[in-house]
Amino acid sequence: MRRPLPFCAAALSLLLTACTQDVYEKGQGSYSLLRGDLVEAHAGADNRIDRIITDDGDTLAPVTPMAHEWGQTPDTTYRALCYYNLTETRQADIVSCRPIATDTLTPRSELKNGMKTDPVKLESIWIGKTRRYLNVSMYLKTGQTDDPKARHRIGFVSDTLLTNADATKTLHLQLYHDQGGIPEYYFSNRTYISIPLYQLKADSISLSIQTYDGRVEKRFRLQP
Repeated sequence: MRRPLPFCAAALSLLLTACTQDVYEKGQGSYSLLRGDLVEAHAGADNRIDRIITDDGDTLAPVTPMAHEWGQTPDTTYRALCYYNLTETRQADIVSCRPIATDTLTPRSELKNGMKTDPVKLESIWIGKTRRYLNVSMYLKTGQTDDPKARHRIGFVSDTLLTNADATKTLHLQLYHDQGGIPEYYFSNRTYISIPLYQLKADSISLSIQTYDGRVEKRFRLQP
């Protein structure tokens, strides 16, 4: 079983790996010019974020290296959602930067309690320009409960690896989601999962996600 990431929100327990994230709502206020990107955030020897690499391939140095509490290991790269202003000297004036999960996938054979496919509200699925990650943005319905053990559990399960007629290989993935006793009220939390494509030995991915509007299936080529 994969080790849960220590920075996950209390309402989301990851047997697989993922994390809820606060969301910045774009508007016309004082923060309306902020850029929001999924990035690889590097922590230097002093454990401060000293550079970010966006999914567009831009490497940016922060105006001020940012302290964080994501982990205690220096010289570590984290997957994160960062909001920042881009200065005239192409530095990142970081307003906030929070970690998100990178899902290393769980084989179906390792599921101890069977497959769970409770629905989610799917927002978008995309591959960044660097083609290092496939990203999924979704909403999980939440509500208050008196059960201290109630937790969302979410991640991707590796189902099958099929060889196509042209000898290419397609990896089939299915979203695992266990509502875990959390009431399905109207309030929702946005959740991101990034799948590291550079770790996969396949030519394409087929994703299956159960939503409130029915099952959604998407296929992506891993090479442009």
